[in-house]
Amino acid sequence: MPSDTASQSQVTDTVEQRIAQELRRLIAEGDLAPGAHLPLRQLAAHFGVSITPVRVALIELAAAGLVVSRPHTGMRVAPMSLEEFEEVWTTRVSLEWWLTRRAVEQIEDRDIEHLRGALEKIQHAARSQAEWPEYVGHSWNYRRYLYSLANRPQMLNSLDTMYVRSARYSRLMLVDGERIHRAAASMEEVHAAVERRDATAAQQVLRRGMEWTMEAALKQFVSDLPATPQW
Repeated sequence: MPSDTASQSQVTDTVEQRIAQELRRLIAEGDLAPGAHLPLRQLAAHFGVSITPVRVALIELAAAGLVVSRPHTGMRVAPMSLEEFEEVWTTRVSLEWWLTRRAVEQIEDRDIEHLRGALEKIQHAARSQAEWPEYVGHSWNYRRYLYSLANRPQMLNSLDTMYVRSARYSRLMLVDGERIHRAAASMEEVHAAVERRDATAAQQVLRRGMEWTMEAALKQFVSDLPATPQW
């Protein structure tokens, strides 16, 4: 689920990186469920490549915590757990809080104009009762562009990984129009603070929105816990 800025850079990505990116998207959106088997030959045929780049992509995803390997079962999508939930959301809140301040403190007029357009897509998705992947894709495009302005590429790369891992949980609660409208309203508050170049206010609003998302996703995940695959 790359951002606009990320997708522009993909023209120089390797085959392995493109495969890893597509698998990240499928995992984040739930098309590849926790515990799903990832057979090398079938994936290679799907992507029209040899086994080697698929193996390299899976090793990359394993290092990011999205894929695990078990004896006699091969590679599978990592299971969801309370431990992972706590790890990824705590890390996300910390990274996004810091990157927001840094970005807003040095934001330029052209960046605010770009973010206005990104916000319009969020608002349209909420008004049109878009499906979860569309709404969250627009929301993340806004946020990732904002965070990229902090000029901290390593932190941004870490956040990209945490985002994909956390998306498996946040999608549990962004399933109806009321919740999507509330999430969109939170993004409008963030943008208002960005327009004022008020870094502290942007941080506070962002943190409140993330904590609300975290609590709702955790509640839903715990209620669904018995159905979570354990293998």
